[in-house]
Amino acid sequence: MASEIVLALPHKLRVMRMYRTGLKELINWSSHRHEWYPRAYALRQEFEDNRNLSDREEIRRKLEHGEELLARFRYWEPVVKPEFIGGTAYGINPSQPKLKFVPNYDYLDEYKKGDHL
Repeated sequence: MASEIVLALPHKLRVMRMYRTGLKELINWSSHRHEWYPRAYALRQEFEDNRNLSDREEIRRKLEHGEELLARFRYWEPVVKPEFIGGTAYGINPSQPKLKFVPNYDYLDEYKKGDHL
């Protein structure tokens, strides 16, 4: 069941949030992108099939059923980008890129003194 905050959201935002969360969960369950694309297409098709519903009670039931499915099929180890909180590289200072151009500071110091005028 969704939280009270989610239940208070307007219908359109709940559907958009459910679709976005569904796509993220599909990424977690897919080991490669080529496995994810057909699943994402099927999810989109399911949302498109229900786009023109007009009965409020049926819409409410479909929303609750979808949120229940999302809660039931949460992946136990979600994909976290390395530099984000919980990632493998979080808090580690990345190595600085090597400079291809090393400035000549002696030459630049002459310009600071005003000798070039």
